[in-house]
Amino acid sequence: MTDFVHLHLHTEYSLLDGAAKVDDLVDYLVKNNINACAVTDHGNMYASLYFAEECVKKGIKYIIGCELYATDNHLDKRPGTKTEHILLLAKNKTGYKNIVKLDSLSYIDGFYGKPRISYDMIKQHSEGVICLSACLAGRIPQLLLNGDYDGAKAWAADMKATFGEDFYIELQDHDIPEEKQVLPDLIKLARELDIQLVATNDVHYIEKDDWEAHDVLLCIQTKKTLADPKRMKFDTHEFYMKSGDEMLELFHYVPEAISNTRVIADKREEPVFDITPKGDPIRDTSLIPLYKPDDGSTSPDYLTRLTWEGLPKRYAEITDTIKERAEYELSIIIKMGFADYFLIVWDYINWSRLHGIPVGPGRGSGVGSIVAYSIGITDVDPLRYDLIFERFLNPDRVSMPDFDVDFCTKRRHETIEYVREKYHPENVAQIVTFGTLASRAVIKDVGRVMGIPYSETDKVAKLMDGKSTIGELLGLKIPKLEKQLAAEETEEKRGEILKKLNEQKQKKNSEFIDVYESNEELRRVIDMGLKLEGMPKNTSEHAAGVVICKKVLSDNVPLARN
Repeated sequence: MTDFVHLHLHTEYSLLDGAAKVDDLVDYLVKNNINACAVTDHGNMYASLYFAEECVKKGIKYIIGCELYATDNHLDKRPGTKTEHILLLAKNKTGYKNIVKLDSLSYIDGFYGKPRISYDMIKQHSEGVICLSACLAGRIPQLLLNGDYDGAKAWAADMKATFGEDFYIELQDHDIPEEKQVLPDLIKLARELDIQLVATNDVHYIEKDDWEAHDVLLCIQTKKTLADPKRMKFDTHEFYMKSGDEMLELFHYVPEAISNTRVIADKREEPVFDITPKGDPIRDTSLIPLYKPDDGSTSPDYLTRLTWEGLPKRYAEITDTIKERAEYELSIIIKMGFADYFLIVWDYINWSRLHGIPVGPGRGSGVGSIVAYSIGITDVDPLRYDLIFERFLNPDRVSMPDFDVDFCTKRRHETIEYVREKYHPENVAQIVTFGTLASRAVIKDVGRVMGIPYSETDKVAKLMDGKSTIGELLGLKIPKLEKQLAAEETEEKRGEILKKLNEQKQKKNSEFIDVYESNEELRRVIDMGLKLEGMPKNTSEHAAGVVICKKVLSDNVPLARN
């Protein structure tokens, strides 16, 4: 089997364009013994961390990248400004941060129909980055298609001057005439300039047979039907996860373009994320913002003072049990570096209450802290209800502690604005959330695309409870669980599997199955819905989730402007 690494790949987070679900992608890599892979979504990096976490669990080398929309001046928002594709891969943490910065700038400063970044900005943030010349939409192929070989060669030389040996001329062949037209010139100019070649397949779906699901996805995006001759569609069915042997057969005349995929994968020097072998992100306390007490004291000292001042307001008598619990919690909080975290949460809750904004009593594991109770973060007495602090915070916990706090919906924005101003707007952002192709909605969307009368798909949708997946309604998980139950020997595990099996049997819907088995037209709709269900279709701003960072956010996580 030919060694080949996919370096140009669009997951489901290339919204309504990529149809490669991350879970399915990782399963495919494991099944086919592929030990390295990149993700390069269109203009965003939404899939990066989850893809990395899943790869780490399976021992796969992940490569994080992005296919950016580039232009000469990303601040130019006049009609008709042209964008081109360019593909960037991170060699290390520095490269990742540079790509994150570029992606953030493309949204924050350069958004005009799509996130755009200038080539000058790319050159300024090239350290630790591998650059591929991209698909037909890249500048070099575009110049070649326009007959400007000298211009393409000059641009390739310019990019080589920026990225050195980390700039590659990208070759693609999806049986598209324009690709075949530029391939000889791409190879020629690469050899004239001593630039290495690399072969990629512009992966938008995993299996070759998935082209139809991708076709339907494009129709959902563009609000077209499959019967529309003018709709957006891919010219061929070749945009899948081709094997190394298939790629070598395509590019047999430039075998180095195949072997260079491994060279590039090996250039990823270090993981860009700190993740445990179980796939959990390791907390980075260096990113936790600092709280500066007004009295000039340290955060641990200030938190300790607030705690001891607050306890008499909560308890009529400070018993030895209360003292010991408070001392114990403070020692853990301070030792683990979370004094600032407690003070920041206390500060915006305290500010909200002082300004008449209703705040809830607290929920979740955070109410198990007597320190939080004493300083007013929560209003639930952990001793009265025998709540355990260790569920919230303990030395073995790798993730951040988590206070669940409810604010009045009408004035919540005032609290968020207070936080933005106190910790600087560049260090504060709200969290993205994704609208998905949910089970009922995807049936209606697919039915519309396929030209099925709404009345027919509406009947199917009404048989669904809106909570169960299509697979659960069809009972597709039952045989798998029954097989697991038969193979399991321990009573504890058998009990867990049996519980899941009973839940699945309850979700199985006989009326839904009858429609699936008796109506061929609707079976096609349901089968297609099964493939597309759960894919993200759009982004929006989370109602309440806020990130506060010690450092500029765009240097650490990709940002997007709503």
